[in-house]
Amino acid sequence: MRSSFRGALGVVVGLACLAGLGLAQEAKPKAEPKLPAYRVDPRDFESSEADIRAVCDSAGRQLWRYFPEYAVESFVVTRGRQGPITLYQRNDAREIVLKLDTSQTLWSQYAYQFAHEFCHVLCGFRDDDPGTQWFEETLCETASLFVLRGMAREWKTSPPYANWKDYRDSLREYADDVIVKRKHLAEIHTQGLPKFRQTHAEELRKNPNQRELNGAMAVVLLHFFEEQPTRWEAVRWINAEASPAGESFEQFLARWHQAAPQKHRVTVSEVARLFGVQVP
Repeated sequence: MRSSFRGALGVVVGLACLAGLGLAQEAKPKAEPKLPAYRVDPRDFESSEADIRAVCDSAGRQLWRYFPEYAVESFVVTRGRQGPITLYQRNDAREIVLKLDTSQTLWSQYAYQFAHEFCHVLCGFRDDDPGTQWFEETLCETASLFVLRGMAREWKTSPPYANWKDYRDSLREYADDVIVKRKHLAEIHTQGLPKFRQTHAEELRKNPNQRELNGAMAVVLLHFFEEQPTRWEAVRWINAEASPAGESFEQFLARWHQAAPQKHRVTVSEVARLFGVQVP
């Protein structure tokens, strides 16, 4: 996996430079907020509830520490069979249902999928017009990479269990492998992110779950958030209001900018700039 690491790192550095971003990691807040209320239904995972919970806790903390004073609905992590997904419809207990399509001890896969679905929760996901939902999907792909890399650093000194310490390399290599396999990275590197988004705008509008397209854009956003992780909190307001039918990406960004508190509007403006859009 070391050759993949070098290749991934080269792509990452190039795209970070393309976006005009540094690679500095902002120091995390000292106080770790308590994670939202959630439970794990271990049936069919072929692993213990305690171990699954340990991985999900570690993954969730990488994002949750940047969401002070945020109340989200309780949720449950269950086994899925048709890919990971967060259901719009709550269960009988009024919990949000996060389905992870993994099993046994594939901890990197658990972390990757949980981070993506947890990011949907943090975004206040809505079942509305799908035209700009590709952006939320891209954010959630970004979250998966951000979380895996954060866990790899954390597990070096503070793994959930002492004998999991060496697994940190697997977490980092999993993220590196995802990055290096994104076949559209070269297109972004050549064209720039604004042109890339415009080129694929119709594809994204028709189907927001374009994993390869979303994943390539996520590599650029990854270093935007790694440079200053407190930027994550701004995603709380991307679904503050329902998306009107036919809304353009430019209109979506303007609406997000308006909904966000003043201190987060600079983050929204900077995201818009990365995509070649200037918000009012």
